[in-house]
Order: sequence, then C-alpha cells, then structure tokens
Amino acid sequence: MSYPVDLGVLQAGAIVAIVLGVALLISALIALRRKGPGASIARGGGGLVLLLAATLVLWTATLLQTYLGLTGEIRAAHVVVSPVPDAEHQLEVELTLYDAEGGTTERSTHRVEGDLWVLQAQIVELEPWVNALGFHSGYKVSRLYGQRLDGVATGQNHIFLNGGDRDFFREMTEDRWFTSPFVRSAYGNAVIAMPGEYDVYISRDAIKTRPVP
Repeated sequence: MSYPVDLGVLQAGAIVAIVLGVALLISALIALRRKGPGASIARGGGGLVLLLAATLVLWTATLLQTYLGLTGEIRAAHVVVSPVPDAEHQLEVELTLYDAEGGTTERSTHRVEGDLWVLQAQIVELEPWVNALGFHSGYKVSRLYGQRLDGVATGQNHIFLNGGDRDFFREMTEDRWFTSPFVRSAYGNAVIAMPGEYDVYISRDAIKTRPVP
C-alpha cells in the first residue's frame, strides 16, 4: 500500500521554526530562574515572535496543502489496450505500473477476455486533516480483468497485481481496519474503459482514467 507524502518547504521550515521558538522560550524560563528577568526578556520575546510567525506560516501552508491533498492526483499506471485480431471478445493489455514518485515498478502484457478492460485498486481514504499534513490517501493497484459489452459473464479468472487484495479485504471483514481518527474509509474501486491508450490516476478517494492524446 502506498502513502505518498508531500511535505512542502514552507511547512518543513515552519516546523523547524516552531521547535526553535519553543527552545528559546524554555531557555528564557531557565535564564529567568538563574539570572533574573533582564536576561530572559529578549530571549523570551524573540522566541515568542518566532513561534507566532512560524505558526502563522504553518497554518497558511496547511490550508494550501489541504486543497492540494483533496484535489491532487497521482499517476498510478499507463495502459495500452488493443483487440486481439481474429479473436472475439479478447483484448491485449500492455500495463505499466508506477510508484508514488513516478518510477516504473512493473511492465507486463496480459490477454483478458472481454470487450472492456477493468483495473481495480484498493483505497484507504484518509481524513482531510491528515491530507492537510501532506499525506496522500493510500492505494494499491490490485486486479486486472475484462467485461463483455453484451453482459455475458467471462470465463477468465482475474489477474492479480502487486500481490492481489485478498489480505486487504480479509482484514476488513475481521474489522481490523482502524478507521478513526486517521482513516475515513477503506474499500475497492475500479475503472472500466474501452480499448485505447490511457493514463490511470489515483485521487484522494478514487481510481480514474484519461485517454492519452
């Protein structure tokens, strides 16, 4: 399961400044006890100003990151799907999977039965405030299979990717997913499309696809 993190420079700098501000305040309290108020006023005042300014910067950056976390997308796969010549209800799927940083993790080619291709992922949707800290919802691309336009069930078993999702759903059945206060929901989600070339994306709560021009 991937949990991409996007901690911005402003957020990281603000966190460091907050730590420094707290350290200055603690140092000022120690100086107050040892040397009296004169030695601690400048140090404590500087620490308080630094702490307030850093808190304001972190709050602003967090608001911005909340928007990015709620609407941002990660490219999870590239798919090229073609009907197999002279074979009814058969598709050839060229699949490339990517990690959270955009690096290629797997390239494979599969034959699936159907007129439509289906790529399924398991999603762990985080609470918005967790997205605001820079964490993207967790995801894992787990199944590939086909569907027929006429509604007739295919006879082919699903193709498991990344180890499949059986443990994921078994843990959900056993109520082992702790959904509070960090996780809002955990579930499977799929995209279904006609043959063609597509990029597949994972958003905060869904898998989606777009044709490649």
